[in-house]
Amino acid sequence: MIDINQGFSSMVLRLQAGTDEEGNGVYKDKSYPRVLPTVTPDDLYQIGEALASLSAWRLHFIQRVDREDLVRI
Repeated sequence: MIDINQGFSSMVLRLQAGTDEEGNGVYKDKSYPRVLPTVTPDDLYQIGEALASLSAWRLHFIQRVDREDLVRI
């Protein structure tokens, strides 16, 4: 039997670092690990916006990545 343990989440900020020769966006990802899974989407978004405001690059989107650990019992 397999049990699921809630792991930590992480937050990824996708920032537009510029454009290429064809005018397409060039993006950089900044990852912040060990986000508590109890953080609400609204709070996480506010934190992401605050962190992105410290960058010279424009925020494209914020992504939350949740992790679950599968354990054989």
